[in-house]
Amino acid sequence: MKYLALNLNDTAIKKHAADVDVSELRDVRNPICLRFHKSRERATWCYYRNEGNAKKRTRLGYWPTLKTKDVLAMLPGVIEKLHHGKEVQSSKFKTVGELLNWYSSRTSKENVKSQSRRKGVLSAIDKHLLPRLEFVNISEVSKAVIDDKLVLPLQHANLKPSTLRQYFAILKRVFASARELELISVNPMAGMKFRDHVQRRIEPKQGKLLVDDAPALIEQISSAPATTRMLLLFMLLFGTRIGETRQLRWRHIDLNSGQLIIPETITKTAAVHILPITHQAKQLLREYKQHCTGEYLFGGKEPMSASAADKAVREASKRKYSAHDIRKLARSVWATIGIDYWVAERLLNHKQKGLDLVYIKADSMDVKRKALEQYHEWLFRDAKPVLIPSVEISAKEENNNVFNKVA
Repeated sequence: MKYLALNLNDTAIKKHAADVDVSELRDVRNPICLRFHKSRERATWCYYRNEGNAKKRTRLGYWPTLKTKDVLAMLPGVIEKLHHGKEVQSSKFKTVGELLNWYSSRTSKENVKSQSRRKGVLSAIDKHLLPRLEFVNISEVSKAVIDDKLVLPLQHANLKPSTLRQYFAILKRVFASARELELISVNPMAGMKFRDHVQRRIEPKQGKLLVDDAPALIEQISSAPATTRMLLLFMLLFGTRIGETRQLRWRHIDLNSGQLIIPETITKTAAVHILPITHQAKQLLREYKQHCTGEYLFGGKEPMSASAADKAVREASKRKYSAHDIRKLARSVWATIGIDYWVAERLLNHKQKGLDLVYIKADSMDVKRKALEQYHEWLFRDAKPVLIPSVEISAKEENNNVFNKVA
């Protein structure tokens, strides 16, 4: 068995991992080396130094979890700790369970994340991550352990790949947060990727409502209770998310200027979202407001809760579609009637990516207004007024219903 001195990188490691005659790789530029395990599928990263006549090694972590760039990034901190006599592998936690409990406590106190996001993280930890990883030592975490203790059991539980990926991402975030706050010295998941465990391509979830379903959807909405009816119709009109819609206040709506201003505090993107209000929507909102009390469109003194909103949609749809399916339907209609892609993205308040974020700064209300006017004309061209009264009103008021004017 021998060692090789070379410019250490991931390509060289993979090449020599197959050579059983090489037991150790040493970097010629930095005092680090990689010692292969018997299986050759794993190896230990070490920092070495001379103390007197002896050569001492300090374990840094394991390959392939830690790539070369990860080790080089942590090297200055390792040297500084050793210089001050500190333990390199120090950690406030011994087991993954202790780490998960710390992150759960921290998440429950965070105000930056939305309530629904915090709830999702806490549920994933309590129901899936803790039961499977609670007693695993942090020092033992590796790709093989994560695969055996978490990924495969979750697959056997018949969870969707997209859900599995979400739980994997939460676990990675737990370790990353602990490392960033210096609660652990090494992040054993730093180099892990979900595709190392699940190679299947995760396709976007298809909407359950087709463009041709729009008339039937409007008819179904008409039979729902008044508040539910307006909640679903509002999401259909503007393509807004259910979390944003249920928290809307009347002060967010300016009927005089014809603008709906959704504040950054309730948007998923944490950015203000301004939408034009068409004449159809304006008439609807004026009619609806006459029968509402309180500052919220859906609630009163307090907004409709997330669970109540979800329940309302489930009952109205008979579990055949979700609020997000209504949003997808709106987007599909926009594409069908020729609304420009960039305009549709602005209407949905999706985050801009890549060069769009750098070069496209416009957010024209004019183009958004024309798009929504075109959409609402299309949406109600075949709608019969009797199908979509805005609220539970008397027979006399029914004759003056706003949708008698929509054509």
